[in-house]
Formats: sequence, C-alpha cells, structure tokens
Amino acid sequence: MDTTHKESLVEKAKAYQQKGDLANAEIFFSEALSNDPNSVEALSNLGMLYLMKGNAQQAIDSWQKALSLDPENLESLSNLGFICTQIQDFQNALIYLEKAQKVAPKRDDIGLQIAQIKSHFGQYDEAKGILKPFLNSEPLSQNSYLMMAQLELLTNNSVAAKSTLEHLLKKAPNLVEAMINLASILETEGKAEDAHNYLTQAAQKAPFHFQANLELGRFLGQNGQAEEGLTYLKKAVQIEPGDWGIHVHLGNTYQEIGDFDNTVKSYKKALSINPNDLGTRQNLSRVMSRFVPPWHLKMLADHERNDAFEQAIEKAIKAESVALDIGTGSGLLAMMAAKHGAQKVYACEQSKYIAEAAKENIGKNGLTEKVQLFQAKSTQLTAEDLNPKPNVIVAEIFDSGLLGEHAVPSFRHALESLCEEGTKVIPKAAEVKGKLLHAPKSSSVNPITEISGFDLSGFDQFRVPEEYITQNLSEVTHEFCSDEFKILYVDFENLWPAMAPNQCRRFDISVEINSSDPIHGIAFWFTLFMDDSITLSSAPGRKDNHWGQAVSFFNQPIIGSSGQKLKVTVNYTDTKIWFEDPQLV
Repeated sequence: MDTTHKESLVEKAKAYQQKGDLANAEIFFSEALSNDPNSVEALSNLGMLYLMKGNAQQAIDSWQKALSLDPENLESLSNLGFICTQIQDFQNALIYLEKAQKVAPKRDDIGLQIAQIKSHFGQYDEAKGILKPFLNSEPLSQNSYLMMAQLELLTNNSVAAKSTLEHLLKKAPNLVEAMINLASILETEGKAEDAHNYLTQAAQKAPFHFQANLELGRFLGQNGQAEEGLTYLKKAVQIEPGDWGIHVHLGNTYQEIGDFDNTVKSYKKALSINPNDLGTRQNLSRVMSRFVPPWHLKMLADHERNDAFEQAIEKAIKAESVALDIGTGSGLLAMMAAKHGAQKVYACEQSKYIAEAAKENIGKNGLTEKVQLFQAKSTQLTAEDLNPKPNVIVAEIFDSGLLGEHAVPSFRHALESLCEEGTKVIPKAAEVKGKLLHAPKSSSVNPITEISGFDLSGFDQFRVPEEYITQNLSEVTHEFCSDEFKILYVDFENLWPAMAPNQCRRFDISVEINSSDPIHGIAFWFTLFMDDSITLSSAPGRKDNHWGQAVSFFNQPIIGSSGQKLKVTVNYTDTKIWFEDPQLV
C-alpha cells in the first residue's frame, strides 16, 4: 500500500474542504478510503464534510465507522457528542463526550458540552464539578466561568455567581459578556446603579457589540431613561436587524414614551420575524386595547372596595404616619390617608393624563399641602425623593388575577428602597383561590373558531392568546366542577425574593372533580387581608365587584367524572399566574 499517496489524498481533500469545495473534497476522501478503507483520519474528516452538506446521518455513520477502527479517536467522539446534542439525543451525546474527555481531559469545549447536558438533566452539582478544573486552566477558559455563573444562578446562589463573574473580570477585564451577566444579577437584586455602570462599561468597550447595546438600551428604557435607551436599541437594530428580540425591546421602549405608532410598528416587525412568539402577540394586543380602560370608573363605583380601604387606612394612620400611595389613579386612597391624619402623603401615578386629573382632584379637596404627587412609577423614585420616609404603603394595584398590575415588584421596591423598616402595607396580604369551571359559551371564544356555523377565526387577533381573561361570572352561563381550592398566598409585607428574568416558580396541585360536565378551565379570585380583621374578596357573588374573576381556559375541554382528580401545574412570577398540563389522574 502506498502510504505516502494515501496521506497525499487526505491532505488534498482537507485543503478542498477548507476552501469550501466540498465536491472535490468528497472525491479525494473517497479515493483515499478506496486505497485504505481503514483510514480513521479520512473517515473522521469525511464525517465533518457530510455534516457541512447537511447530511447528519451520513456524518454519524462515518464517525461511528472511524470509532470502530479507533475507539479513542478524539474528533469522531467529540463530533458525535456535538451532533447528538443538536438532535437532542442527550444520553448518547453524554456517552460520546465523556469518552472524548478521557482522551483529552484538558479540552474545555468538551467539558462545556458535558456540563450543558448535565445542566439540562438538572444535575447542577455534577455540571459544576465538570467545570471547576477549567477555572484554573491556562489559557483562560472564559466560557467555563460564564457557564459556572449560570449554574450558580440556577441553584439560587447569586452570591457565588457574582463572585465567579467578578473573578473572571479580574482575569479578563474587557470581557463584555461577563459585564452583561453581572449587570443582570445586580439588576435582579435591585442594585440599579451598579447594573447601569457595568452595562455602560460594556457598551463603551465594545461599541458594536449587539448584546451590549441591546441590554443597555433595554435597561435605560425600563428605568425612566427611555429616550437615551432608544439610542442604544436603534444601534443594536443596525447591528442585528433580523433579531426579533431587539424589535420587542424597541416596542417596549417606544411604549414607555407614549409613541404608540412606533410601538405597534416594532411589535409587528418582531412578529414578522418570529410569528409564534406569544409574549409579543400579547404586547401588541395590549397596546391595541389600551386606549379604552373601562375599569377606572368601575373601580371608583365599587364602594365596598372603597370602604374597606378607608377602614384599614383609618386604623393604620397615626399622627406620625407618612403614607405612600402607589398607582394613585384618581388620588382617592392618598386623600383618604391625608383625611385620617397622615402628616405627609406621597402619591405616584405613571400615566401623564391620569396624574394630571389626580392633581386636580387633590387641589379641589384642599389637600395640595399634604399630598405630594409624582408623575412616575414608584420604582423610579429613590430614597432621596421622599423626606420623611414613608412608614405606611397603601395601594390598589391588582387585576382580576391579583398580580398583573405589578403589585409585587412595586411593593418590594418600596419596602427595600423607599420606606422605613417595619412599614405597614395595606393590604398586608392576599390569598388566591379557584374552582374548576364549566363555561361552554365563554370557552367558545377562547379561542375564537366557529360561531353559528361560520368560521370567525380572523377575529381571534383581538384576543390576547393563552392569557387569563377577566370575567364577572355572575353575568355568564357557568357551573363549577370542584370545591374551592387554594392556589397562592402572598404576604405583601414579606415578599418572596426577586426572580431573574424568564424564571418562574411552579408547583402541582391536585383537585377533586365533583361534576361530569366538561371542564373548560380554572376560574380564580382573591381575598385581600387589609389588616388582621378587615378583608375584601373578589369571589363570585359580590355585587359591584369591579375586579370580577380571572378565568384561564384550557386548550381543550377536560372530560372527567365526579370523584376523579385533575392535576394542574401552577406557574407564577411577580406579575402573573398561569396553569399548564391539566391531566386526569
């Protein structure tokens, strides 16, 4: 056998492959294999050529043949691990990659793939163990540090994640990805100034870095500097115009400054790139419907609600009380606090037009000296804005599902950043409860399909998909298919820790069915505990209940029978509750 000729053929094939001439590369690899069918090098490289041509199965066959000849061939092992990961065959990917790691224990790219698979399986400690040796390796394995920080966050150890990223920045002070990730943690912890500093550094060090511009623009837009944020977001669009996420952030930021025309354009552009994104479709629907907020007048007409708040305010307010009304709306609750003796009341209202009306109301009632109005979100205020500090928070920022008006992040920020220690919150807590629901008429438009024999699905664009709706159940045909069950308890004075973006908490509940009617979804409501003795409920049956109830419809009716149980996964974040995977058990 002419070994020199064989090697020459393989080298020629590799040269063609590097130039992108896959046809000639395949000819020379095939000739090399016809001369020596046991050439592991030719088989391994031919596998990569097949992958470049988009033929994954031929690539796998070629690498497996190479391994049959040389079980420790590193490139075939690592490539098989990679391609199995891509097709989500994680078990086999792990087998190949662990063999590859034994052959080349110092290859950080192999270690990173193993750690990613371990993380996918929820084996976070094992994934960390894989990465640890690379944290002290030379040259510096930046990606190992970045992934270690992600794993620390997944195991709720933000302190360790910060330490890992800070250590990385000491070794690589210009690493933009580390700055961005560290800023994300600091932002979640409420350390906005520190987060801002890191994001600014990232954008300055890498002015054409897409993620740096996007994150700084997003941050500014969410923290009262929307105009400046737009500058960075527009730059990010120039860098990556086909990224749907940047158009979403642009839409969010345009919405912050009230430019609704550009808001709609941005969301529609995002949907043209990623038409199946639920969140963007929801955002677009909200913007389209925001010009008619009918709940304002209904809320003021709910006198039981007004009376419960006033009773709780009267009991809580003392001569030394300083109150903060978050989302004051008409100014009613702020004026109640002033009426009952608060020495000072701060009222926040982000809507320019509503804030102007509240200011007029406060003036008409002679309370301008006592009530200071901020046309801003409460989360945009700092401790320096409020002197003296509040020691009572009063707010009615709840939707039918309790969390949708951002009560939790607003209360958390106020308690941590604006108020005295031991501040009272009115209401102090809330409990969400629900029942399984049979509602055939309401479910026929969630989603909208056929009505009266006609296909009306074109009208479904006006419905916010897969989000609970507000429904006054006393006004619609319905039956309950279970007894009342508890969904969530929220202590507004001792809230759960802030969650990272795109994270949620989840748990399963099992509900006993007491009806043979088809189950179309879950209706839920809440009880506000204004203090230890005063309560206010949004449950069905209370007249003039402006909240109504929240109804989450299943994609398909569940047909069960009395005595069976329905298991449902409850998901919640700071701002929403939703249900997944209903199934009979």
